[in-house]
Amino acid sequence: EKIKLTCSIGISPNKLISKIASDYRKPDGLTVVTPDKMNEFLEPLKIRAIPGIGKKTEERFSEMKLETIQDLKKLDVFTLNKEFGRKSGTHIYNAVRGIDNDPVKEREASIQYSKISTLKKDSKDYPFLYENIVELCKEVHSVLIKNNKMFKSVGIHIVQSDLSIKSKSRMLKNPTTNLDELQKNAVQLLKEALENQTDTIRRLGVKVSELSEVQGQSSITNYF
Repeated sequence: EKIKLTCSIGISPNKLISKIASDYRKPDGLTVVTPDKMNEFLEPLKIRAIPGIGKKTEERFSEMKLETIQDLKKLDVFTLNKEFGRKSGTHIYNAVRGIDNDPVKEREASIQYSKISTLKKDSKDYPFLYENIVELCKEVHSVLIKNNKMFKSVGIHIVQSDLSIKSKSRMLKNPTTNLDELQKNAVQLLKEALENQTDTIRRLGVKVSELSEVQGQSSITNYF
């Protein structure tokens, strides 16, 4: 009540139905679906309520004169697989029947790698800051390679001479280990941060996050 935030909650025997139930009474509702009420809850809903079914899939079902989850139950798994592929077809077939065996897992702690350094002098001079941020990128990149990680988010951290803090970040389209990509994005963020910059900068940092394992590769250090 103090901070005026709303929250919708869905409680059911599995993640799929809980997700659908949490959307059922937005923005501030509680929906409980017991095992004996799953079909009663699901069948009247529009097909779009199923997670993973987008506009195009919904339009295809509409062409087939199927509007609700109850309607969709008329299709067997072979027809669905033929129309949408085995993976999507099987998912839809199970979803309309409330079947979901995906276990609930605790979310892993967010991991990021960062390097921050105190500059030799307080400055807002771009060439000087450019040299420093390029070197910081190299240090962060070496940590990534050592730990066999890719990154998808790049950020910079600025501590100004009055000790106030500025930070900027951006998300990439795909995970990468590329140093040039890291430097290019960090430099662009630096340029954006320096627009209308009045105070000098005392400390500068680079961070990468949204990390994932490099598939099919191992660090050479693993063999020693």
